[in-house]
Amino acid sequence: MMEMLTKLEPRYEKKRTLLIDELDEFNEIIFVTTGTVCIGYEINKVKNFCIKYTDKCVIGAFGCTFNHRASFIYMANTDIHGYSIRKSNWQLLLTENPEMNTALKQNVLVEYISKIRGKVMVAKNRALKKMQQRSDH
Repeated sequence: MMEMLTKLEPRYEKKRTLLIDELDEFNEIIFVTTGTVCIGYEINKVKNFCIKYTDKCVIGAFGCTFNHRASFIYMANTDIHGYSIRKSNWQLLLTENPEMNTALKQNVLVEYISKIRGKVMVAKNRALKKMQQRSDH
């Protein structure tokens, strides 16, 4: 675990900065210590945010751990301060620590599906259904 702490880099992003857009590749995991991050989706060039995390959240753990692209939009709603670890360093830590690998991957997967993907997809499907019911569409 000490190895991970030595690989962390300080991270600062200004208010309204787009951290990750849909279909972008995750190149790092961001550990936000202070600030607000919004997570959402885009339909017809209109961005909608349905989840807001204030202080102490992790961005990109699922994408870096399982080598997936972003399904949603991540934006800094306020100035954020925290730390980041590059994807290559993260993958190296996982391969060098097999005793931690399985539990960590399982926690990352459950956290992503229950707290992010489930909520955003419900909101996105609701918005799509509402759009399909419009008479001018």
